[in-house]
Amino acid sequence: MYKPILLWLAATLLGHAALADPPHPRLWMPAAAEAAVRRSIQSDPLAARLHQSILAEADRILKARTCRYEIPDGKRLLAESRLALHNISHCTWAWRIAGNESHRLRAIAELEAACSLKDWNPSHFLDTAEMATAVAMGYDWLHASLTPDQRSMCERALIEKALTPAKSIFDRKSGWAKPGNNWSQVCGAGIALAAAAIADKNPALSEPLFQQGLQLVESCSKFYQPDGMYPEGPGYWHYGTNFHVMMLAACKPLGRSFQDDPILRQAGASIMHLTSPTRINFNFADGKPGRETPSPAQCWIASHYADKAQARHVRDLFARALDESKGKFKGDRYAPLSILWLPADPGPCDLPHAAAFHGEQAMALFRTSWKPDAAWFAIKGGTAAASHGHMDVGCFVFDAHGERWIHDLGAENYNLPGYFGKQRWTYYRLQNRSHNTLEIAGRLQNPKSKPCPLLSTSRSGPILEAAFDLSDAYLDSAARVIRKCSFDTRSGAVIIADEIENPAGDVIWRAITDATPEIRGPEILLTKNKKSVTLRLRSAQGTWSVHNASPPTPAENPNTGFKVLVLSIPAAAARDIRVEINP
Repeated sequence: MYKPILLWLAATLLGHAALADPPHPRLWMPAAAEAAVRRSIQSDPLAARLHQSILAEADRILKARTCRYEIPDGKRLLAESRLALHNISHCTWAWRIAGNESHRLRAIAELEAACSLKDWNPSHFLDTAEMATAVAMGYDWLHASLTPDQRSMCERALIEKALTPAKSIFDRKSGWAKPGNNWSQVCGAGIALAAAAIADKNPALSEPLFQQGLQLVESCSKFYQPDGMYPEGPGYWHYGTNFHVMMLAACKPLGRSFQDDPILRQAGASIMHLTSPTRINFNFADGKPGRETPSPAQCWIASHYADKAQARHVRDLFARALDESKGKFKGDRYAPLSILWLPADPGPCDLPHAAAFHGEQAMALFRTSWKPDAAWFAIKGGTAAASHGHMDVGCFVFDAHGERWIHDLGAENYNLPGYFGKQRWTYYRLQNRSHNTLEIAGRLQNPKSKPCPLLSTSRSGPILEAAFDLSDAYLDSAARVIRKCSFDTRSGAVIIADEIENPAGDVIWRAITDATPEIRGPEILLTKNKKSVTLRLRSAQGTWSVHNASPPTPAENPNTGFKVLVLSIPAAAARDIRVEINP
């Protein structure tokens, strides 16, 4: 009677052993995939250009320093973890694909430096997760060329400095071990990848951690619900989604399955639309207004879901970034994976000129075309209560003529006192007073507001429209606040219309610009680089003024070069406020 049970148990154990111990390299690119990568580089000019940029960066790294134990802010080793991941990913790619011995030796030097650190700063576990990813990748991709001592060095470091401290967090089900924000994606994936790399060395520790990490990452798909918009902004979209995808993409060569949530395809669409014609993203929440370059996650999503529009966008954006860098292109720290997952050229295809997203940070985005000089308008509802949220409910940004005219200033210094605590709303960059939205009766937006929803959109025809209910963000300031917008797809002109019921006081309408403003009665002319845009008050009452975007304390970013366009409206006239932007 025991024989069937024993046979089942043996089969189960053998199955787990086979799954847990495929040959190295086992993360993302097994040895059998190298020939296909080389063929792609030979046949696809874009892949070839990206590969050359990786080789150039790997050459630069040969003379650059290795990571070291530096925590300049007293909290984060993260810059050093990212340096290690950058150096190892580029040099191991260069060795595997181009065969340069100097790159292999440089990657080993980085491994030795990382493994010699006294710890990977588990008190700020993002640092540990990224360093674990770096060492796991180097150990796995270089495995056949490492000496027994070098392998042991990496195995000990991964177990002692990453997996063991991670186990205690999973055991307590505390912090990032529950799906809360980007930390869960980064830490869950980093630990699971490290566990997979050394699965055969300590399976009792590695196997449960791999499963827990994978399940945690899979549960983070809820962040993109209901239709793709990541609540922490585009910068954290790349951070969280890259690790999310790195986890899922590792499963196939590991012989594992994963929950393939189609919401990731919509997530790819969201970051596509959040990228403006100038390549500057809509950096809401704690975001930085950087020039967008496609990340590995975008490449994997476009390829995995065979999404022609996203593939077209990714390839065109890569080509622009390469051209505009004038030979100085530099991707992110896991850039080599972009080549591995680069979508094939889909040929000509039409990309939508409008998009809308709901959920915690609702959004509407419109453009006249996908050309670099197109007009583009993005506007959000949302809530300051989201992870990394700002009081930016109702905020918008605007591009035209190859320039950004209306800006979101972005994140402040995370190390300011109480930035993620009680002093958060004292900082200028986090308040509605520094965003392109409203201030009513001299009050801040409600920091605990429910997500302010997108009520309706019209995304076809020459005039595109959207309406948001911002009332909960102004809970103590007005009875009801509705912000509507219309976008002319022919000219790029925008009308922003605010309807405010029973405001508790006067209303301030603001927009942030780095252009030179000139007030002309009801109109402000903005000029920059011999180009111009106008903002015109179309409602009956209101007075324009221009102010410096200066914070109240010297510890904050001085916002040099930025001006605040201020429209002051008496409370009695606040029922109908209309401002037109004409490119």
